[in-house]
Amino acid sequence: MVARAGNRWGSGYAPAVVTTSGPAHRRLALGFFSGVRALFGGVGFVVTTPSAWGWAMIPVIVASVLFAGTGALAIWGGSELSHRLLWDPGDGAWTMVGIWALRVLFWALGLVVAFVIAMSLAQPLSGFALEAIARKQEVALGGRTWPDQSVVAGAVRSLRVSLTALAIGLPVLGVLALVTFLVPPAGIVTIPLKFVVTGLLAAYDLLDYPVSLRGLGVRDRVAFMRENFAAVLGFGVAVAALLLVPGMALFLLPFGVAGATRMLVAADAKPALDRN
Repeated sequence: MVARAGNRWGSGYAPAVVTTSGPAHRRLALGFFSGVRALFGGVGFVVTTPSAWGWAMIPVIVASVLFAGTGALAIWGGSELSHRLLWDPGDGAWTMVGIWALRVLFWALGLVVAFVIAMSLAQPLSGFALEAIARKQEVALGGRTWPDQSVVAGAVRSLRVSLTALAIGLPVLGVLALVTFLVPPAGIVTIPLKFVVTGLLAAYDLLDYPVSLRGLGVRDRVAFMRENFAAVLGFGVAVAALLLVPGMALFLLPFGVAGATRMLVAADAKPALDRN
């Protein structure tokens, strides 16, 4: 006897054939390059879909405004802090050299923190736009239209996901940075690890929209990442590489959400295989 069953991630539009009297079935996991293709496919979708441009610009504008404000505050604070720490009228030129060196260090650290804050807040504040992109991308791939969700509830959920990723990721990245500083030769290992950790955290964050559209929770998201770890890793590494392109970080949210949606739809469409 053969029955039709909805796919593992709840879409209901790409059923797998399950033989009820035969051996158990499992869904074939996506590979590393499936994740890479998903991200760049998402970039292509946003760039070539005029109806998505307006939605894509909302998170870009929100992130830009937040980064401009927090960045200006970071530069002002760095200048004031360095001046207060080292200013001594009697020290002359050497004091000014020290102040400028400390100022540049504080500026660099402050701008990094400002960027993290801007991106973390831009996601929940522009969540309605990112959800619209996820919906458009899924429909374009032949998926179904999901029920609308509360804007406030979506923003709170997105903020919670972002803060969770930061709470987990920042300490790990901080430890890796400290090891690199204290033992420079360890950078051969720690620098690639920071790259991978950054990508995995971004993947966890960006999967929020296509996963939540399906009404799935954190446990399902983690299960998806575990079962498709190679694809998630490929997606995350591609995201981290994209961040190295100047100015591209501001477009990460719309591009990444579209890419994450493509990855989830690809997992829906994977055939089920007999378990050995």
